[in-house]
Amino acid sequence: MFLYVGCAIGHLPSLVYSKFSLGFAGIFVVISALVSAIGITFYADIKLTMISAEVVPFLILAIGVDNIFLISRAERQVPAHVKD
Repeated sequence: MFLYVGCAIGHLPSLVYSKFSLGFAGIFVVISALVSAIGITFYADIKLTMISAEVVPFLILAIGVDNIFLISRAERQVPAHVKD
């Protein structure tokens, strides 16, 4: 997933315009949010069901990756005079 997002978002030959780190950071944020949510449920002594253990992580990862693509596209569409 890291490689897919990194290659799809950025231009790998260019070191200046490479957004590989953006993809890596986005996946890292999604995975850390998932791990912290599971930790909170364990701390609250809530039983972990099969749906929350197997389905929810893939759903959260898919939504997070989609958001990474949307944010990257919106950043590319901002005019140059606004970025300065």
